[in-house]
Amino acid sequence: MDRIVSLSKWIKLLIIFLALLQISSYGATMVFGEFREGEYVMTIDWWGWFTSYLAVDFGAPWQMLAETLYAEGFHAGVILGSVEILPYLLIYTFLYQLFELYRQGLVFTKNNFRCLRNIALVFVWWIVLSLFYPMIVASVLHFSGLSSAVPIYFSLGSYELKFALFGLVFYCIAWVMKHATELQQEADLTI
Repeated sequence: MDRIVSLSKWIKLLIIFLALLQISSYGATMVFGEFREGEYVMTIDWWGWFTSYLAVDFGAPWQMLAETLYAEGFHAGVILGSVEILPYLLIYTFLYQLFELYRQGLVFTKNNFRCLRNIALVFVWWIVLSLFYPMIVASVLHFSGLSSAVPIYFSLGSYELKFALFGLVFYCIAWVMKHATELQQEADLTI
């Protein structure tokens, strides 16, 4: 149990580091990067020692929409990227909460189940977001009169299937955790 507590401290720090890294690289790429071939990219030269390459890639489902938005004079990174980063931030939050419970020595509790279930729900909502957000953006631009060139489309591809798989895996883990919690409670009541 001490190993779980100790390891959880380090994992929480890693989660914070990854979240801050993703937010800062996203922000820097959106402000200082340039749009190329459906993604925002930024190259940093570290005084000739090495080069860093940052990119906000919209992937196949949103790439066509990003290119059209950019061609119409919109900042595709703000419109698409700011929404795409939300599921990541929610997952970081729930993982942080889960490892905080582990750090406290709470392994089989209802809160652990809730954290894992919430991660599974984020993946499900991510699928919904991925499927319908491009349609919403295009519809808003059409009906507001800002642009009629942005196509309204529905896309189901490997990204959505990957999110469905991750959601299913996290839900199964949550379900096992829930039953382990119930068994732990029964064991605690048994003398």
